[in-house]
Amino acid sequence: MVFFQLSYLEMIKKKIYLIVRKFLLIYLSIFSGKIKFKLLSGLNFKIIDFNNYEKNKNLIFRKDFFKLEKNSLVYNFDFINLCNKLGGKRGIEIAKFGIFNWYKANKFKSSFVWDTEQTAKRILNLVYNFDFINSISTKKDEQKLKKILKVNIDVFDKLIFSKNFEKHSLLELKVYILTKFILGNKIVNIKNKFEIIIKNHLDSFSMHKSYNALEQARFINDINEIISMLLNLNNEVDDLFNFTKIKMETVLAQYFHKDGSVALFNGFGNHNIEKIKLALSEKQNIRKIEYPESINGIFYFEDKLKKIFFDIVQPTNTSISKKLSAGTLSIEFSSEKEKIITNCGSLEKTTGDASYLRYSAAHSTVILENTNISEIRNNQPHIKFPQIVSFKKISDGMNHAIEASHNGYMKNYKKIVKRKIYYEENKNSLFGEDLIISSISKNKEVIYHIRFHVLPNINITQTNSKKSVILKTNNNSIWLFNASKDLSLEESVFVDKNDVKQTKQIVIKGITKQNREKIKWSLSKK
Repeated sequence: MVFFQLSYLEMIKKKIYLIVRKFLLIYLSIFSGKIKFKLLSGLNFKIIDFNNYEKNKNLIFRKDFFKLEKNSLVYNFDFINLCNKLGGKRGIEIAKFGIFNWYKANKFKSSFVWDTEQTAKRILNLVYNFDFINSISTKKDEQKLKKILKVNIDVFDKLIFSKNFEKHSLLELKVYILTKFILGNKIVNIKNKFEIIIKNHLDSFSMHKSYNALEQARFINDINEIISMLLNLNNEVDDLFNFTKIKMETVLAQYFHKDGSVALFNGFGNHNIEKIKLALSEKQNIRKIEYPESINGIFYFEDKLKKIFFDIVQPTNTSISKKLSAGTLSIEFSSEKEKIITNCGSLEKTTGDASYLRYSAAHSTVILENTNISEIRNNQPHIKFPQIVSFKKISDGMNHAIEASHNGYMKNYKKIVKRKIYYEENKNSLFGEDLIISSISKNKEVIYHIRFHVLPNINITQTNSKKSVILKTNNNSIWLFNASKDLSLEESVFVDKNDVKQTKQIVIKGITKQNREKIKWSLSKK
């Protein structure tokens, strides 16, 4: 009953907010007031463009492209960057055509496109490209552009204060600084605002709480752009900005495998790897740091021969977790410039749904009854997820063990899943022990699958014993995967630079016959 009341109140609150926003849009569009901008020229602070334009490069040549309601390249005004790449009179005309017609069609619509985040992105694209768009404009067109910009700024300025500041993004802080300067207003309390944002978006290890390498790179880029803005606009830059940026760069540099690829966790796809490298382009001498003793996240270990990643993220129901996958306790492994064990990756799509790549089965982890460890919802935080993800690290000289567990299957199957991995420094091997433990005295039989997705360029041969497979890599290295239970080979996919490739996965399948089911496995180079 309490849940129902809260949901009903939230629904009423949302409806009121949408009505208020609609009236605000009508008022600002009709009574925008006198347009006074201190400066609009020379305000392009863009460092890295994170958009992937390849699959949408012809979008601007559609006569009605401004009507594409669900395409972020349209409603965020990212199409202006495509027009800028086209250049010349044609590019300018298409940009203005898209801006004017989109605004005409959407100026009174109280939809998500007028949320502060989307409005902020439009403001950035209009301001960063203003010199380009306005370079051959008539006075009438210039006034129309300025009015559209002013309406977006006014909407952003009015609605940002109705939003709980703890939910503000760094992008919104960046636009706050930029708009204050454009309007000639004083920029205040930047450090305090920044402190709140990093507290809510970064963990104590300075990793973005999405645990996605691209989001980490975006955050770093936003800090860089803010620093550039403040310096160019003759404002003081607090040391906290540079200190946070350096810590985040140091963590991001650890996300690379031995083959130079980036670990595929929580919606990261290797089609964005060049953007990650750009964020680290001038930081080649970043020191390697050991993963801390007691913090949830993506654990990593690296020595001269190998790199290991282990997903021990504690999901939450906050919006910062909306891109998390259901891959708790999944692993990735690489050695001597070759990746062996992987997760499937992700597709970057402007339309359609590729959420299946966020499912537990798309990760190298332990799965019960072929169900997800966390409930996946499109662009929303999980409703159901492990309430406890714990881990500990044990070291004895050159030997190490990482032990992690989660209770994501407790409610439905009365099971706790625990994974231990063992490794020795500078040895090309990895040992694992997966446990499925009943939380009640009587064992409940459930089907389990333990999946290990393998790269497409690896040749796999199953041995007669059915408890081992031989893996041959591109560099003719031979690896042996052993298990205490029978193994099978199944079809899998690997997303390589936004292309889905067929590959294989090693699967250990069985039924829990005991209260404490233990499955051992190992991967070693021969």
